[in-house]
Amino acid sequence: MATLLWMECGSCNGESMAILGTGTVCEDNPTLPDFLERHNVGLLGHPSISAESARGQAHAIGRAIAGEQELTLLCVEGSIINGPGGTGLFDLYEGRPKRDVIRELCDRADFVLAMGTCAAFGGIPAAPPNPSESTGLQFCNERPGGLLDPGWRSRGGLPVINLAGCPVNAATMINTLTRVLHGVPLELDSLNRPSTVRPCLSDVMTKKCKTAEKVGYACYGCIGSRFPVSKPLFRPTPLIRFDSPTTRPGPHSINRKIPLSLRGDA
Repeated sequence: MATLLWMECGSCNGESMAILGTGTVCEDNPTLPDFLERHNVGLLGHPSISAESARGQAHAIGRAIAGEQELTLLCVEGSIINGPGGTGLFDLYEGRPKRDVIRELCDRADFVLAMGTCAAFGGIPAAPPNPSESTGLQFCNERPGGLLDPGWRSRGGLPVINLAGCPVNAATMINTLTRVLHGVPLELDSLNRPSTVRPCLSDVMTKKCKTAEKVGYACYGCIGSRFPVSKPLFRPTPLIRFDSPTTRPGPHSINRKIPLSLRGDA
């Protein structure tokens, strides 16, 4: 039986909340339990839904590191924390720097997936001045090399698969996990992002970020390797409402809005 282990590092849990269906549960928004059941994948551990106790999960992780337990899919959420002073003591697991445990698990996994921009590139924790000395699994911002060397490959022959986003939506995570599990080839770009990663709220027709149109804030580049310093965050987008002149979005508006085009930066 194929197995999946989800490890959480320096994270806000955005990917976990998305893949567990805390927003909406429906056919178009699959969840991690759906994936596990549909594809007969055994769950070795997840911070939120594991049936095992914390001690039982630690035992399973130890067996995986020792090569006694098959580890098919290793999902890492959150940045890798190296502080203070390169010791990794800011983030411990069972008394050890968690980054050391993650590195050992990566060497045992058939496939390693970075769930979110923090795990992929360091994300918000790695932004200057980076007091936690955070990095991504195989990148530090746009620079190759993070916890793992640029040339590192999993037992399945792939680098870390970077599912960039803040957070990544559930459909993207489930789609990619399914493809990897069943051996469907992935096209990775120069940042090791698969083609399943698309701008937020985009569709197959436009493949353009629609945060401005659907939320009211301009794109802030969360799938990029330099997020969050690449673009200003939470820039309100002027919208047209049927009952008033151009205005900025309010937090509880019930009026239908139509976006204006803004210099092509949305």
